Amino acid sequence: MNRDMFSKIDYTLIFIVFVFACLSFIAIYNAPLETGGRAVKFAYMQIGWYVLGAIIAFFIMIMDYDRLKQLHWFFYGTGMFLLLGLFFAKAGLPVPFAHKVNGAWGWYSFPVIGVMQPMEFMKLFLIVSLSVIIDKHNEIYSIRDSREDWILLGKIAAISLPPFALVLVQPDLGGALVIFSIIITMIVICGINWKFIAGIFTMIAGGIAFFFISWFKFPFIIDMILEGHQKDRFLAWLDPQSYENDAGYQVLSALKSIGSGEFINRRIDPSISIPESYNDFIFAVIGGSFGFVGAIFVILLFFIMIHRITRTAADTHDSFGTFLCTGIIGMLMFQVFENIGMTVLVMPVTGITLPFLSYGGSSLLTSMICIGLVQSVRIRTEKFMFT
Repeated sequence: MNRDMFSKIDYTLIFIVFVFACLSFIAIYNAPLETGGRAVKFAYMQIGWYVLGAIIAFFIMIMDYDRLKQLHWFFYGTGMFLLLGLFFAKAGLPVPFAHKVNGAWGWYSFPVIGVMQPMEFMKLFLIVSLSVIIDKHNEIYSIRDSREDWILLGKIAAISLPPFALVLVQPDLGGALVIFSIIITMIVICGINWKFIAGIFTMIAGGIAFFFISWFKFPFIIDMILEGHQKDRFLAWLDPQSYENDAGYQVLSALKSIGSGEFINRRIDPSISIPESYNDFIFAVIGGSFGFVGAIFVILLFFIMIHRITRTAADTHDSFGTFLCTGIIGMLMFQVFENIGMTVLVMPVTGITLPFLSYGGSSLLTSMICIGLVQSVRIRTEKFMFT
């Protein structure tokens, strides 16, 4: 890696990640535990994950991202192997290290390493594989009609649906929705005719309408679609006060925490206990600790981060690099919207982490690798006159 490449690094993006690291440590340190006390141990563990993530991100950055074209099937196959292992564990087969948490078979618990969630890494592996497939297809069919577009959609479906289904049956609705957001993002930018895209969005709108109609008119259909705890979360979203001692307790506690922060605050109210406060509901801790100003500051940082990644996607002259960056944008945008949305009762609770801020090794390492990939694309982007 030469001096010219170092000059192309997006230092603004690195600074944002550094600020996120500081905020994450403070928020997790202040996060109240249900058993009493603070999540101090998790805060220091988060520093370790950040250090490891920074090292991995650096090596990803100096590696030519074009090598992923030769390695993507290995990563995709590894992710599928791990997801299949969890599927067999759910089916009752003895799978070494498979770990069940809150009714979902979504983790492996390894000695020394600890708990690992394959879905987090599979999101990134899927982005890479879809980027390779789309890039190769567009290279072969530079001039195409609807037949070639159908072929591309078939390829995308063949790669995307298996991990989507395996995550959905764990059951992990939040993870499945993140994968779905990645699929939709890649379809939108893959170059197919806009009529196909309009048709897909029409089907999505129809699916959402069917869900709500079924919810109020045909509840037996909902019983076949959602697990019991998922249905409880949806009920708590529609009417949290009626479930304040059960499924609605978590989100009501989060709202109380955010409200206690007022305009600007110095510390979270110690009387408020939020389940998973250091993980999925870290935004409630930030709102309670830093008030409205702190919450808006975090949202602003995410906007700037997305803007910087978008600039990299637009500046590069390599379509593969553009697809990689765009897939990462779609993933991050959905996670941020859903996590913050469920915290303030705009969206139902789905158990999605807030990138860079929630505690969790798998989630944080995936986010840091994404930053490494974006930097790898950026430092290999050539600037030309009149472009």
